[in-house]
Amino acid sequence: MRNRSSTGDGDRGAVLIIVLWVMLALGLLALSFGAAIRTEIDATRNLVEQKRAHYLARAGIDYAVYRIIESQMAFAKSQQRMDLGPGSVPEVMTGAVTLQLGADFADVEVVDETGKINLNTAPSHLIYNLLITVGMEPGDADMLTDSIEDWRDPDEFFRPNGAESDYYLSLPRPYYAKNGPFDVPEELLLVRGVTPEIYYGQKGLTPDGERVEYFGLGKYLTVFSSVNRINVNSAPVPVLAAIPGLTYETALVIDEMRRQFPLGDVNTALTQIPGLPTDTASYLSTLRSNVYNLISTGRLSGSEVIGRINAVIRIGVGIKQYAVLYWNEANTEL
Repeated sequence: MRNRSSTGDGDRGAVLIIVLWVMLALGLLALSFGAAIRTEIDATRNLVEQKRAHYLARAGIDYAVYRIIESQMAFAKSQQRMDLGPGSVPEVMTGAVTLQLGADFADVEVVDETGKINLNTAPSHLIYNLLITVGMEPGDADMLTDSIEDWRDPDEFFRPNGAESDYYLSLPRPYYAKNGPFDVPEELLLVRGVTPEIYYGQKGLTPDGERVEYFGLGKYLTVFSSVNRINVNSAPVPVLAAIPGLTYETALVIDEMRRQFPLGDVNTALTQIPGLPTDTASYLSTLRSNVYNLISTGRLSGSEVIGRINAVIRIGVGIKQYAVLYWNEANTEL
């Protein structure tokens, strides 16, 4: 009897151990399953929030287009009155526009493309001046100016400091020189001497310890404007400073003048700045732009997910009243 009782206790102990192991295995499976479900839930939530942020950014684009058309109509009315006196010209539609929908909102940066230097048509000295203005050394500016000229001209003859296909074909990832006009400003990243820091900008400190941003060519160059002159009312200060006859200091003076009210006539405005060459005004215009770069960022309340769309639109085309020249919605961040 003692042997049978001892054996029964041992069987019960073995069964208990097996049950405990099974319970442990089931617990681990439940934890693993729970973790997988949480991951799927988070991924689904992020996807939904990305879609919401994306369409919020699209709504921001539409809202900005509406505001631009509204501004264009106000300018057209001022032109009909033939009133170009101080304070009579409506402001150029640039800067920040915000669309709020409930607790969510879209911030849209509106940039006038006619206030930039056209990468395809600008004379080389204007490009060189801009490179110097944004902080490039003269030797590097010479190389980049010649390389831009070589990229956009139709031949394979390189300038003294430039580059043609023989240079680009020698790179680790070879390609041919374009030998034609730039299609988009980002194409500049393919040109010899242009790094992401030069194109997008790089923050730094002056010798006095002041924070400053160098380069950032993408903010000052365009391929979308069909106007040969630069809009004096919307050009960034470095673009104004690149114009022959103007210095950075005189560009700041013009910037202060247009902050008080938009300039209605270039020649009249420049007469207020003594010592300028007579041909300086030939680079500038007050024609109202019809091409704008819109950078819309959709932001959701309580979420770090954003949606960003970068678009270039032309106002005044057909029944729709605007046409899209460039659209990039791949710039989504978490």
